[in-house]
Amino acid sequence: MEKETHRKHTYYLKDAILYDGTGAPPFIGDVLIEDGKISFVGTIGNNYVPEDATIVDCHNLCVSPGFIDMHSHSDSGLPLYPDAECLIRQGITTTIGGNCGSSAAGIPFEDAKTWKRYLEAGLRKWHNLGEYLHMIDRLKPAVNIGMLIGHGDLRQKIAGETGDTLTEEQMQQMKVLVEQGMAQGGFGVSTGLEYVPGRFATVDELVHLSMGASASNGIHASHIRNEGPHLIESIEEILEVTRKSQVRFEVSHLKACGPKNWGKVSKVLDMFREAESKDINISCDFYPYLASSTGLSIVLPDWVLKDGKRAALNLLSGEERNKIAAQSHERTVEQGGWDKVVITYLQRKEDKYMEGLNVEEISQRTGLSPAQTAIEILVRNDLNVDIARHAMSEQDLLAVMKYPSSTVVTDGSVSIPEKGKLHPRSVGTFPRMLGSYVRDKGVLTMEEAIKKCTSLPAKKVGIANRGTIKAGYLGDIVIFDPLTIEDKSTYEDPWQYPTGIHWVFVNGIPVIQDGQVTGNRPGRALRNVLS
Repeated sequence: MEKETHRKHTYYLKDAILYDGTGAPPFIGDVLIEDGKISFVGTIGNNYVPEDATIVDCHNLCVSPGFIDMHSHSDSGLPLYPDAECLIRQGITTTIGGNCGSSAAGIPFEDAKTWKRYLEAGLRKWHNLGEYLHMIDRLKPAVNIGMLIGHGDLRQKIAGETGDTLTEEQMQQMKVLVEQGMAQGGFGVSTGLEYVPGRFATVDELVHLSMGASASNGIHASHIRNEGPHLIESIEEILEVTRKSQVRFEVSHLKACGPKNWGKVSKVLDMFREAESKDINISCDFYPYLASSTGLSIVLPDWVLKDGKRAALNLLSGEERNKIAAQSHERTVEQGGWDKVVITYLQRKEDKYMEGLNVEEISQRTGLSPAQTAIEILVRNDLNVDIARHAMSEQDLLAVMKYPSSTVVTDGSVSIPEKGKLHPRSVGTFPRMLGSYVRDKGVLTMEEAIKKCTSLPAKKVGIANRGTIKAGYLGDIVIFDPLTIEDKSTYEDPWQYPTGIHWVFVNGIPVIQDGQVTGNRPGRALRNVLS
C-alpha cells in the first residue's frame, strides 16, 4: 500500500525536545517538513505555518533524525517484505545492506534455489548492484536502503567456491569489479573473514579489494577473521590492510567472544586510538546485546569448508568426522562452550523442536557428544542452521559503546513473524539503546547516543543530506517518548514490537503515525554521491 508516497505534504512538529543528531544538547523548538525535506528548524510563529500543514503536538516528546542502521542484512529480505515493519517500528529510516561479505545484489544468476522466492514474489532477476538498486526504486519500500559490495560474492565469481589463493590477475579483476560496483552506487565493500569464502582471503587480496573502494572514498566494513582467542591478531591484520590501501575501515560489531577473551576489547580500542593518531581512519560499531547470531557452520575448522558446501558435507559424513568433531569442540570451548550455542533456525521441519535449545541440551537427548550433535544437525539440515551464541561481556560492550566513534547497528534482518524466530536485535535495537542504556543505565547521554544512531553513521557511510535535523536535509525523522521508549523483543519471544515511538517519517512521509503503521512506502535506493 502506498497511500501518500507520491503526494506532497507539510508537517509542523510543534514544541519538541529537539536532538539534531550532531551530539549537541537538546533544545525546545519546532520543525517544518515540506515536500519531503526539512524546511525550518527553530521557533515558528503561528503566522508562518502553512494553512495545509498537519500539526503534530510534540510536547514532552523527543524529535531526532531517523535512525541509520549501517550494518544490516535486510537487503535480502526487503524485496520480499517491503513494508519493513520490524525496522520502522524501532525508528529505522535507512538501512545499509551487503554486509559481512555477502549481498543480495550479488546472488549468482544460476542459484535457482535462492532466486525462487524472489521470482515467486513477482520480481525479476537482477544481474548486479545497479540493477538491484533500480529494483528497489521500482518497489518503493518503507525505508531507504544503501548497499555495500560483498567480497564473498566477488570471490565466488572469480574463483568459485575454492579456497585457493588468488593470483595477481584475479586480485586486479576483483579491484575492477569493486570499482564497477562503486560506479553503480555502492558505498563501499564488506568482508566476512570468519565465513567462507572470506576465510581464504590474504592481506594482498584485501588490499586490492579496499583500493577499489577507497578510490571513490568508499568504506570497508569487516566481520573480522576472529572475534575470540585471535581477536588482537585479527585487528592487526585489518590495520595492515588499512595502512596499505588508505581505505576508511569499519570493524563490524566489535566484541570478544568467550570468557577467556573478555577484556581484549579495551586493548583493541587502544589500538584504534594509536592508529587514529597516525591518521589511519578506523572505527567500529556494536549492537546492544550479549549474544551474537550466525550460522552453526562457524564452529567448523577452515579446511572443512575450503572447497565449498558439497565438499564440506561429504567430509562431515565421511572418515574425517571424528577429527572435525575434535577441532570443532576446541574452537567452541575457546569461545564459551556448547551451552552458549542456541539453535534459532533449522531447515528441516522434523528438527524444529530443537529451536530454542542449546547444543549441550540437544546432545543430552541424542546421546552424542555436543560436537558430534552439532555435526549431525549440520548434515541433516544441509548446513542451513542459524544460532545465537551467548558469549559476550557487558563490560566489553560498554567499552565499545562509550568509544567516541562507535555507532549503533542491528546486524539484523527484516522479516515477518510468519517466518519464525530471529534475534531480538532485528526488532528492538534502537529502542533498547535509548531506553535501557541511556535512560535506565545512564551509560551515555541521549544526545551522545542519538549521534551514534544518526549523523555519525551517515558520515561514515557517506550518506548525503540525512542524519541531521537541518534545513534542506531530507525529512527522515523519529518522534519518541524518552520516558517510555523500550524494547520488548526477547530471545524466547522476539516478535514483540517496541514501545514509545510515536511517529516515524521517511522522506517527509509518515510510516508510523501515532504509534501505528500507516502503510506508506516512501523509501528510496540510496547511492554513493560519486557514482
